[in-house]
Amino acid sequence: MILHLDMNAFFASVEQAANPALRDKPIVVGGGIQKSSVVAAASYEARAYGVKTGMSTWDARKLCPQLVVVVGDMAKYVYTSREIMQLLIEYTNLVEPFSIDEAFLDIGNLLPWEQAISIAKDIKQRIKKRFNLTCTIGIGPNKLLAKLAGELQKPDGLVVIRPEDFPHKVNDVAVSEFCGVGRKLTQYLSEMGIKTIGELNLCPRVKLVKRFGVAYGEHLWQMGQGSGSIEVRPYNHEEAAKSVGHSYTLPKSTSNLEEVKSYLLRLAEQVGRRLRQGNLRGNVVHVALGFDSSADTLHLHRGYDFWSQQKKVSDYLDDGYEVFLTAEKMIDKSLGEKAVRFVSISVTNLTHHLDQISIFESDEKKKKVLRAVDEINDHFGEFTIHRLRQAGIEPTTPCFGGKYSIR
Repeated sequence: MILHLDMNAFFASVEQAANPALRDKPIVVGGGIQKSSVVAAASYEARAYGVKTGMSTWDARKLCPQLVVVVGDMAKYVYTSREIMQLLIEYTNLVEPFSIDEAFLDIGNLLPWEQAISIAKDIKQRIKKRFNLTCTIGIGPNKLLAKLAGELQKPDGLVVIRPEDFPHKVNDVAVSEFCGVGRKLTQYLSEMGIKTIGELNLCPRVKLVKRFGVAYGEHLWQMGQGSGSIEVRPYNHEEAAKSVGHSYTLPKSTSNLEEVKSYLLRLAEQVGRRLRQGNLRGNVVHVALGFDSSADTLHLHRGYDFWSQQKKVSDYLDDGYEVFLTAEKMIDKSLGEKAVRFVSISVTNLTHHLDQISIFESDEKKKKVLRAVDEINDHFGEFTIHRLRQAGIEPTTPCFGGKYSIR
């Protein structure tokens, strides 16, 4: 018995709940009214004018001249999300955050459906009372159908798909409503004459396997049958990472500031890669340097004198270059003429599942670049593609934090 909870127009709704003057008005959360600003979330009042997530706020204002643009406050949304997750674990310890505004709950397989509906109604009422926010809850026998159920009635919906309801209850629903069926896959299925869930349900397994291969063809056939065996994995199924960091002992001491920075940049890029691999971001950067200390009568061996500093930034980071730039400002003021032998950098105050659309178009482009670089480095080896600055070359023009070079 799985519940899928989806907060409605989350960022925009949080802003409306926090500011009564925004309620019942068409608003978007973005970066301002600049042409480069992107709509990260639109209230349902704004959606009525055709405003959509991902469009520029400039275009959104053309559709809705009275649109109110609110600058995003990620810390506020993260805090609200965490508080909602804490509420959910009062019902079951099997709570899996799916994004900042979504979660799956496994409430067991022995409850009658009426009790599951009662639990869902109670969750909705408590969230409304405490946060003044609405949510949609889908209930199904697995994660696939629970999420599909939630897509059928928004906002503030509650939909149940029992095993006996499938597929006739969703026969005419577009196959793209299935989680994981994106634009390209929708196109490929359409070319096979499959546009609805009912049509996917009737498609022979062998036909899907022939078109998409054994693994993915079988997966699509299982989806068409309404099957899903992936368990709800609670967010505490393993100890949450508290920090991501890397350190390095230099081959020999150096007081050359640029040399120290080159090591620091390399470490920061590794930190960024690990953050993205773990779907993590953090907003506290910690940097440490170890200086050679002279041997004296109190020391039988040569040791380090350590200096460290941390800085909290306004946004949550997973880009190694941005982590480095924060650390660079700190060491610029502190290194002096000291000989460095050890460098360390880490990111703390981590949060999970924040891969939301940015309020700026340039940020979305940067994410695509980072994904492409990660994929190439995953395949060909670490630092196959790296920033020119890591080779000691300053880029002449900025390109998402620095141009790239291929090894």
